[in-house]
Amino acid sequence: MIQGYNELPKDVQGYIPNYEYLLYDISSYTDEKIKGEAQLRILFTMFRDIHNEDNKDFKNSIYRAVTYLQELENKQTGIGYFETLMRYVFSAGKNLTKFDVSEIIHTIEKTYPEGSDAVMTLADMFREEGREEGREEGAKESMERVAKKLLSKGLPTKDITEVTGLTTEEVEDIRQKTLQ
Repeated sequence: MIQGYNELPKDVQGYIPNYEYLLYDISSYTDEKIKGEAQLRILFTMFRDIHNEDNKDFKNSIYRAVTYLQELENKQTGIGYFETLMRYVFSAGKNLTKFDVSEIIHTIEKTYPEGSDAVMTLADMFREEGREEGREEGAKESMERVAKKLLSKGLPTKDITEVTGLTTEEVEDIRQKTLQ
């Protein structure tokens, strides 16, 4: 409860959330303690294990979540949940290696064939994102090399920013690094 909430004008009170909420730390819950509908077990299992440093345990959590998906009667709904799960795993599970992702895809193809198309589509999408990031990083490094050459020729910062697309700060950082 917010102190002084009741003293606020009624018009203002309508725009201020005034409710109680509960926070649960599910990090210590075992699989046996996580009960309920398949969707909730998937959600809680992944929330609990997404930042697990041990990739083997994390992969086992993914496989466990996939077995929960198989409990759903509506396969189309299951595929939708599966796609959401995999998006979350691939975007938040930063410590997964290429080998881990490949192993996950291979295992899911065998255990949950309904989701194999979805996981392949997502894997392709993330590979393409990685390629795009690599291209952007390469282009930026190339412009930084050009900026170094232009700095060595004595061109002013303003001209270098126009040619390379780098910011003034980036050009000045490069200038400082080359002076050291």
